[in-house]
Amino acid sequence: MKKNWLLTLSGSLLAAMLVTGCAADDEDPAPPEDTTENDTVEENVEEGLNEGGDAVEEGVNEGENLIEEGTEEGENMLEEGTEEGEQLMEEGNVDDNKDDKNK
Repeated sequence: MKKNWLLTLSGSLLAAMLVTGCAADDEDPAPPEDTTENDTVEENVEEGLNEGGDAVEEGVNEGENLIEEGTEEGENMLEEGTEEGEQLMEEGNVDDNKDDKNK
C-alpha cells in the first residue's frame, strides 16, 4: 500500500508540474502585423515615382523651351548680322562710288 500511495502522490505531483509549466508562458506574444504600414510604404514609393517622373518631364520641357529660345536668339542675331553686313556693303559701295567719281 505504501508503494501505491507513493506512486499516486508522485504521479499527481508530476502532472501538476507539467500543467503549471506548460501554462506559464514567459514570452510576449508577437505584435500583430500592421498592414497599413506596408500600404503606406507602397503609396510613398508610388508617389515618389510619380514625383520623379513629373520632375523629369518638367526638366525636359524646360530644356526644350531653352533650346527654342536659343534658336530664336540665334536666328535674330543672324538676321541682325545679315542686315548690318548689307548696310556695311551699301556704305562701302557708296564710298567706292565717291572715290571713283573723285578720280
